[in-house]
Amino acid sequence: MAASVLYSSHQLGESMVPVVVGATVGEAVAGGSRWAIALWLGVLAADFVLLSLSFRFGARASMRAKQHTGHVVRMWVTERVLRPTGGVRLAPGDLLTRAASDAGRVGAFAGIVAQTVAAVAVLAVSTALLLYFSLPLGAVILLGTALLLVVQDRVAGRLRRHSGTEQQEAGRAAVLAEDLVRGMRVLKGIGAERTAAAQYGRASQVALGASLRAVSSQSLLSAVGTAFTGAYLAVIAGVGGWLTLSGRMGLGEFVAALGLARFVVGPMQVVSGASAAYARAVASAGRVLDVVGARDEVRDGSHPGGWEEGRGARVVVAEVGVGGFSGVSFVAECGELTGLVVDVPGVAGRIPGLLVREGEPEGGRIEVGGKEVGEVPLEDLRARVLVSPHDAVLFPGTIAENIALLAPDPRAAERGTWAAFADQVIDTVAGGAQAPVGDRGESLSGGQRQRVALARALAAEPPVLVLHDPTTAVDAATEDRIAGRLREVRARDGLTSLLVTTSPALLSRCDRVFFLRAAGAGAPAGGRGADGRGADGRGAGDRDAGGRGPDGEAAEGRGAETPRPAGAGGSAGERPGGVPLTAASGSHTELMRDNAAYRELLTR
Repeated sequence: MAASVLYSSHQLGESMVPVVVGATVGEAVAGGSRWAIALWLGVLAADFVLLSLSFRFGARASMRAKQHTGHVVRMWVTERVLRPTGGVRLAPGDLLTRAASDAGRVGAFAGIVAQTVAAVAVLAVSTALLLYFSLPLGAVILLGTALLLVVQDRVAGRLRRHSGTEQQEAGRAAVLAEDLVRGMRVLKGIGAERTAAAQYGRASQVALGASLRAVSSQSLLSAVGTAFTGAYLAVIAGVGGWLTLSGRMGLGEFVAALGLARFVVGPMQVVSGASAAYARAVASAGRVLDVVGARDEVRDGSHPGGWEEGRGARVVVAEVGVGGFSGVSFVAECGELTGLVVDVPGVAGRIPGLLVREGEPEGGRIEVGGKEVGEVPLEDLRARVLVSPHDAVLFPGTIAENIALLAPDPRAAERGTWAAFADQVIDTVAGGAQAPVGDRGESLSGGQRQRVALARALAAEPPVLVLHDPTTAVDAATEDRIAGRLREVRARDGLTSLLVTTSPALLSRCDRVFFLRAAGAGAPAGGRGADGRGADGRGAGDRDAGGRGPDGEAAEGRGAETPRPAGAGGSAGERPGGVPLTAASGSHTELMRDNAAYRELLTR
């Protein structure tokens, strides 16, 4: 509002310059007194002071409006992306384009709104003055402005379409560039740098073509505005000269009218530029609204509290469907290390997310600490269940800062560092704990990054910790040491731990291991099929040493059989699906070596 008022004052002051100059000339030609001429010159000086100060402070207010609007739009995008209920499934590069370039275009339009309002105001005043001087001249400016707006609106529709395509292709190129930077080490390892560069070059050329089409449309819009304003000025000069020569206008009035006509070319160009900025802003606003208006993926719960007592929290997953699985059931007890083996990586990555409600399960029931996860507020649930994904990201800063990010106290950070064997990383790298990790941990090796990320998760000491393939880049000897320390730290405090992995070193330390097989894998009679059901058609579940299923009830008929140690009787072809391997059944190493499903998985 302030910018509009100040810019309007500036434009009105500008419009009064030719009027005052015309009045001064008319007074001089008519033989007016020196004092009258001096008075008009004083009015002209005051007018220049007014328009100069108005422009200075109006420009500042307009820039503030531009920056503030762009910031607000960026915060809308950021808040929507970070909303716990999820729903935004766009690549980071695309989101960056929308939060930066698109938000900037919306802000740019907000910055010129004040100038456009002032331009419209001065056009109205100029038209009134020209109508006062001469009715034909006023009619010319009215007709010219109306015709200009109609033609520009037709051309602006083309610019809106091209601008939207331009931003879309720029977003795709940004997504590809992000993927290339992330996978640079892999590309170098397989010698695919040229292929990747060629692919990005093609995407960049497509984006360039879209940008050129948008610029061409904008140039056409500007050309239309320039042509109309030039023709308008010529018509004003011709009509005004004819009126003056015919005696219908005085010389002072002609000077004022011609000055006004020349001046309003500027406001007309502002209106023309605003039309182009509006077209770009509308296209970008639509892309921003696609993010801000995205539908929530999950519903937030409304029943906080009521957790079971104890530091840990029992996790129960009963008859849940996810990906190619149905009837998925397992239990993670407090103080135990539970393993989960899934032979489809995509599904293995989705199961941890279900425990913190990053997505809704396909039926079934999931409980944490005695409460169904769908009833608990997401903030409360994620404060008790921490999922550390396979590709956990390290933040810019030092190793110590990353590890202590979620730690409740320094001692917890020390315990997490020891358990993840990250102390060896600190002793190895230059700078020790204060060594910078770089962007996404690029200054560390793959194994070092995984150990620092694991230390950060362990240092948080959550009641439930879910780890997805936390040591795939770590050598076997180090992985074995981490497995032992991990079990010791978590079990000592009675915390619940779930490992989604196929690592023999980690699974050998688990109290129980569940096997989940992909749909279509099949199972012979007596085993468990793709949907987790046995040959008798009953659902697969878990049975602990006492014969209890996921919900604490007897697993007879529904639960999978507890596997027998090597040498025990049973069908040779039996493949347990969702089968717990308990210490009571024999040594963990023997059970995994003799389990047909796990042996088949390792040899694929």
